[in-house]
Amino acid sequence: MHESQSYDLLITGGKIATMDDQHRIIDGGSIAISGNTIQKIYAPANFPKEIKASRVINANNKVIIPGLINAHSHIAMTLFRGFVEDLALHKWLEKVWKYELSALDENSIRVGSKLAFAEMIRSGVTCVHDMYWHYMATIDLAEEVGFRLLSGPSFTSIGNPDFDETISNTRKALDQIMGYRFVEPIIQAHSTYTTNPEMMHKVREFKQAYGVTFTTHASENQAEVNDVRKQYGKTPIELLQSYDLLDDRTILAHCVKVQDHEIAMLSKSKTNVVHCPECNLKLGSGIAPIASMMEAGINVCIGTDGAASNNDLDLWGEVRTAALLQKGITENPEALTTRQAMEMATTNGAKAYGLDQKLGSLEEGKRADLVIIDFDKSHLTPCHDVYAHLVYSVNKADVDSVVIDGVIHLDGGELTTLDEDAIKAEARQIGEKFV
Repeated sequence: MHESQSYDLLITGGKIATMDDQHRIIDGGSIAISGNTIQKIYAPANFPKEIKASRVINANNKVIIPGLINAHSHIAMTLFRGFVEDLALHKWLEKVWKYELSALDENSIRVGSKLAFAEMIRSGVTCVHDMYWHYMATIDLAEEVGFRLLSGPSFTSIGNPDFDETISNTRKALDQIMGYRFVEPIIQAHSTYTTNPEMMHKVREFKQAYGVTFTTHASENQAEVNDVRKQYGKTPIELLQSYDLLDDRTILAHCVKVQDHEIAMLSKSKTNVVHCPECNLKLGSGIAPIASMMEAGINVCIGTDGAASNNDLDLWGEVRTAALLQKGITENPEALTTRQAMEMATTNGAKAYGLDQKLGSLEEGKRADLVIIDFDKSHLTPCHDVYAHLVYSVNKADVDSVVIDGVIHLDGGELTTLDEDAIKAEARQIGEKFV
């Protein structure tokens, strides 16, 4: 007799959109998980007769996808949702910075981040980048909650921080984060217009010494490009190249105002780009030439940016908007296909942060980060093309369950790891201080 196979979690009967290299879709498939790892993926024909699991989820009429990766955000900005509206980027930043520097402390950052985690889990995001104040508060929170976070120290002149203290804190933080389970350490700089050459050279030193990914904002709107060119005689992209900061371990957020020669520079250096379409539209920054970047071979992922400039953390909306925008501005319906759009939210984000061996697709041996979507809905019936539905029809309310690192965080629409009512109450109290 053969001994039955036993797992911690077994998800059966779903349609699995693996997002692997072959873009396999397994109808009626099953995923077996033990610990934090996908142990087996079964097609119906090879599903074992004898199999046990501590928990079984029936995914009939549901689609299972890899956890979504929000590749650029400032997550505690949930506290400023709807607070600053109808302003161009620089004026918007001036008002936001005023309140961030005066009103935010570690506790409020934790509350804003918990609120963001709840919102993102409900929408199927299992991994997020964060660049914000009091970064260790969010980093420690992510480790407590078990939410996958891409974060670390950031260099900036905003608020006139002491440079030597920033260096000391950066070294201390990176040393500490290296031992964390859910946090991938990175080094950050706000932008080329809020830093100076000394800061950016130090960023490069940390990047090389710790072997971490670097990310920054770049060429978000024309005013930024003009200001940087006036100060340095170079565009933000050209300036980053002069700092020797363009390579495959660098991720640039936005890249809305880039010229053809800059796209060539990004492609040659294998620099990654994060597209934040809804934020760029809302702030009147423009539309990034994503189709041209992809044609040049640039790895493009996707992010929401902060909830203060979006005004939500819904990656489904970003994916749909990105696909529609590129078709519209190029007048080419073949620009940014549905598969490419889904890759931006999964595999491309994992690749950008050097995590594609662990995350981004549903494959045996990878981390058990996945989302179960209820396709038994009027707006998802019938289903002729899974990718078309994922990009153009699915919304965050269709997310049924979410697993991160083998742990169920959303179970049939119910949050299991966060007290959502308590978080909302705390957030409302903090929000009353912003007047």
